[in-house]
Amino acid sequence: MIHLEAKKSLGQNFLVDPKIHARIVACIAPKPDDVMIEIGPGTGLLTRQLLQSPLRKLLAFELDTRAIPELRQEFQSEGERFQVIEQDILTVDLEGLAHVDAQKLRVAGNIPYYITSPILFKLIDDRSVVRDATLLVQKEVSDRLVASPGTKAYGIPTVLANFFGEVKPLFKVAAGSFRPVPRVDSMVIRIDFERGYFARTGTTPPPGFDEPFFRKLVRGAFAMRRKTLRNNLKSLLSLEALEGLENSESGKNFLELRAEALTTADFVQLSSLIRLSSST
Repeated sequence: MIHLEAKKSLGQNFLVDPKIHARIVACIAPKPDDVMIEIGPGTGLLTRQLLQSPLRKLLAFELDTRAIPELRQEFQSEGERFQVIEQDILTVDLEGLAHVDAQKLRVAGNIPYYITSPILFKLIDDRSVVRDATLLVQKEVSDRLVASPGTKAYGIPTVLANFFGEVKPLFKVAAGSFRPVPRVDSMVIRIDFERGYFARTGTTPPPGFDEPFFRKLVRGAFAMRRKTLRNNLKSLLSLEALEGLENSESGKNFLELRAEALTTADFVQLSSLIRLSSST
């Protein structure tokens, strides 16, 4: 095991229970052809468990300069099967990496709280080359990603993560499994980007549906949670588009609601309705 003192500036809380690492890898179930990305290998405990699986290649991205030479030394016997790279995962060209091996990537990691949302949205952006992600996150984050409409936790990450993928909480990890011990419990989750909304429901995009606009709509709808869609969408839609919705029975009903009341299916329908009303 690599011994490091956690850096507060990097949001580090090292998972030190090897049984949890083994359980994470069992959930991932790496296959011989898998190329995996590990975010923040740190002390290398999850790295070791991943390399004991039959995966084809593991690329680990680490910002802690103390850990990088230790990781290279620890796993030098793996040869080209393992690489540790000093780079922020947010700047990594995942599309380029997937192109090298001509297949989709799988992602794993213990994600610091302060960078969870940026990583989530990067994976959404790169979903065409990412098969799935198995991530250890604070339970609060997991609760938001699987929240139900009408609850306080329900918001932009909930809708987008469950439109572009399928989020499943796998198991809880107690705070005592980390060093230093955080004040909150964590959760291992999986986001399957091959099980997005249309694949999951066996449906096709409705007429006029546009993914970039859908994302803008979701973000705009939650701009001010206590306001109705009629107020929140004024900055996103033209006067003509708003009038088009007002003149539609379905659109008018949507405008009277708050964003937190809408399901993913509702946002899909509303997005299509707006695009169609704008084109007429």
